[in-house]
Amino acid sequence: MASDGDRGELLVRLAELVPVIKAVKRDLPFPGPRAGLSLLVVLYRCGAMRLGELADCSEVDQSVISRHVADVEERGWVERVPNPRDGRSWYVRLTPDGERVVREALAHARHSIEGALDGWTDEDVAELSGLLGRFRAGFDAHRDRPLHRDRPPQPMPDTAPVPDTARAQTVKGLR
Repeated sequence: MASDGDRGELLVRLAELVPVIKAVKRDLPFPGPRAGLSLLVVLYRCGAMRLGELADCSEVDQSVISRHVADVEERGWVERVPNPRDGRSWYVRLTPDGERVVREALAHARHSIEGALDGWTDEDVAELSGLLGRFRAGFDAHRDRPLHRDRPPQPMPDTAPVPDTARAQTVKGLR
């Protein structure tokens, strides 16, 4: 187990990343609210989800996620599809235009950190990504309410997954 001092240093380093993440997000050429982009990225990485599950992944109340979904739905970036096993509930999934918007934003974000990784090898980047993923999994394992319960994010693909009704059947709703 890491020492108290090492855990403290880790917290400082994580806090130092917050301005980096904010700068990358701020510089994205996204034509909608930032919360909408976060929602789209979750759907891009995890596929179709029920509203409750999406709210859990986003760490917001279901009423908040409903407003965000309505906004991006109005822009044509997501659509609601009926749950094939329970006609009373819905899944939210990306539309082809939503996938395009996410791909463009992620390409811009990847480009924006390119300079910071000068001198890094592919192995260095993979190691840092792996360690951050391990930290996230350990963090979730020790919380009463994990951020991504049964649906951990998949590695970021270069192209969007193609959600469909058959895929939606395998999604477990959290609420």
